[in-house]
Amino acid sequence: MSHQMSDQKKVKLWDFPVRLFHWALVVAIVTAWWTNRQLMIDIHAIAGYSVLALVLFRIIWGFVGSSNARFGSFIKGPDKVIGYAVKIPTGSMAELTYAGHNPAGGWMVVVLIVLVAIQAISGLFASEDTFLFFDGPLVAHVSSDVARIMNWIHRTNINLIYVMVGLHVFAALFYLVAKRENLIGAMVTGVRTVPVEMAARFAQIRFASPVVGIAILIVCGLIVWGMVTVARG
Repeated sequence: MSHQMSDQKKVKLWDFPVRLFHWALVVAIVTAWWTNRQLMIDIHAIAGYSVLALVLFRIIWGFVGSSNARFGSFIKGPDKVIGYAVKIPTGSMAELTYAGHNPAGGWMVVVLIVLVAIQAISGLFASEDTFLFFDGPLVAHVSSDVARIMNWIHRTNINLIYVMVGLHVFAALFYLVAKRENLIGAMVTGVRTVPVEMAARFAQIRFASPVVGIAILIVCGLIVWGMVTVARG
């Protein structure tokens, strides 16, 4: 029986903290990109601090969050990543569907988290001599050589982020158009519609408390805010 003809069932896929992180990160990155182009450096800095808080939250949630949000559930070895990748063009959704990130998508998430973390951290060391007459909150605590290196990283790394974001969007659109799977909608609502014979794998997800997730995010925001405030004296 084909996917389209199978009886369908709605299953819960993504918890609220993961969805909040995802879309808040999108907003923060877009804001940072736009304000940089418009030379709105104060807002650019706030967007960067927001990215740092979000990344810190996602790292913590990757160990204590819902079962399919934990790194251990979606970081797979190269054999599984390659095996999954070769199935993508012609594989059925029964073969390609995971109760969370698939092996290829999981590594894309990890790479994106690492890249945006590098971008946010390097921005803390931005020097007014090379970056829009703005001093990052930690630039006074490092040598001029370190600040220069951090500025180079900040200006170069953003191009890698653009590439990975482009791949991420392409993958989502590919699944939507070629596989008729709305992964974007699932990240909005937290719910995905699958054939009934695939629903059992989603029933195994153990969801963590969203209240705990929000509390962790707030604490991460306070940590970043406190660090910036103390660093600026």
